[in-house]
Amino acid sequence: MTRTMLLAGAALSGLAFVSTTSPILAQTPPDQLVIALNMSSMRGLDPQELNQFEAAEVVANLYDRLVTLPADDITQVEPMLATEWDVSEDGRTFTFTLREGVTFHSGNPLTARDAEYSLRRLVKMGLAPARDLTQWGLTADNVDQMIRAEDDTTLIVELPEVWNSQLVLYSLASFSASIVDSELVEENARDGDYGTSFLQTSDAGSGPYTLRTWRANDILIAEAFDDYWDGAPAMRRVLMRNVPESSSQRLQIQAGDIDIATRLSSSDLQALAANEDVTIQTTPGVGFYYIALNQQNEILANPQVREAFRYLVDYEGLSNTVMQYYGDVQQTIVPQGMPGALPDERPYSLDPDRARELIAEAGYPDGFSLTYYATPVTPEYEIAQSIQANAAEAGITLNLQSGDHIGAFRSRDYELFSARTGDRMPDPHAVFASYAVNPDNSQEANSSGLMAWRAAWDVPLEMQNLVEEAAHELDADRRAEIYTELNRMYLESSPPLITSFQRTDARAIRAEVQGYQGSTTWITSWDEVTKSEN
Repeated sequence: MTRTMLLAGAALSGLAFVSTTSPILAQTPPDQLVIALNMSSMRGLDPQELNQFEAAEVVANLYDRLVTLPADDITQVEPMLATEWDVSEDGRTFTFTLREGVTFHSGNPLTARDAEYSLRRLVKMGLAPARDLTQWGLTADNVDQMIRAEDDTTLIVELPEVWNSQLVLYSLASFSASIVDSELVEENARDGDYGTSFLQTSDAGSGPYTLRTWRANDILIAEAFDDYWDGAPAMRRVLMRNVPESSSQRLQIQAGDIDIATRLSSSDLQALAANEDVTIQTTPGVGFYYIALNQQNEILANPQVREAFRYLVDYEGLSNTVMQYYGDVQQTIVPQGMPGALPDERPYSLDPDRARELIAEAGYPDGFSLTYYATPVTPEYEIAQSIQANAAEAGITLNLQSGDHIGAFRSRDYELFSARTGDRMPDPHAVFASYAVNPDNSQEANSSGLMAWRAAWDVPLEMQNLVEEAAHELDADRRAEIYTELNRMYLESSPPLITSFQRTDARAIRAEVQGYQGSTTWITSWDEVTKSEN
């Protein structure tokens, strides 16, 4: 399509932001929110298939869930589609009462049968997000009996055994537990795909926004849903534009051409921090910047080699530069502020000489060469470049290859890989259940939802048992004791998943934008956004 045709289409539709190549953009309208981002990792919008930060924000506004976690207190479970819920005395059965009068964007009424269908669909599809429910014992074989609608407003979620009920509710607040329009999805299902092909580029939700347009690596447009049960949003339209270059985003937000800029470089964020028309918002994440060392590789399976890599991270230097807005140094595994956290435990620092000693003790006095996959975005790639340079000083050659290698990581077809994780549950269980649980380390198990499996780590059984014990434990003090023990145990095991920084998500936001608050659990809401007068 030519530039002239794009501009003509924009004029006909009343949209000011269709062409991402145009060097001149108008001021954003007072009833529209314009977000710039790098769309390269947005593969689709099926809430029960995706596992990616930017797409999750979209889905969180196209769909509703039974319960939600407010951005200002992510430990407080609040009603959404469910007005109330009850947990049985034996702790195994959750009964949800759904609000009446809710409609999907299609006009179909939303009932408990749609909730039944959606949660069963999540489990039966069996993709990475399914772990939000399968970790509680729900399987494709039992989910039809365990999750059931009693009538139009009553949903039963039964578990095979007792787990900490708060953890279960946290899972149901995840975007993966979005309630989809079962009738619309079934109408568009093809060859047993559960309608996932349809939902990659369409929406079947009841949320405050409905999807109008999405062109991969170009633009996404969402329109306010006037019949939303909680009232029509103030922003009539939300536009997300693909602007992968940090410098371009900075110039556009300074000019007022966009309202929110994301994934900016630290230098651009620092420049914008001095601009009175822009504020920098940082949101702590339940996740880490990490290095994964594939334990199927004989060299990396050596504990001394794993330990050596901890001395190749320039914790202090990165903290003062590219990580200034993107994370806090974290060498333990429990996120700061959570039970069992050890924020002052930092036994490692950059020391290539010590790394060289360790690999020599491991039997590699002349060093070795490995292929290193890294994500080509800020700040992941800058971290990888730093590690590559430090490794060279220790006699290790890392062949750094940038690109979208997440598929290779999930299938264990790599040697070294680094990126960031984004666990969503506001509890230490979220991290341990992925980093320190791997009940079947075989290739055939294909437990790609687990970080430990991706690293091919045969996690010590004692550690895995403690993770399960903590998830069953109802006493808060005892849970904190278990997580403290697990935290130290993980650090001392020289794990192949090396954490370096606890993740922080940074955004630059125009001062006139009010009510946009990034969510730690990825369910950032647009329906509370307003704009003040310039």
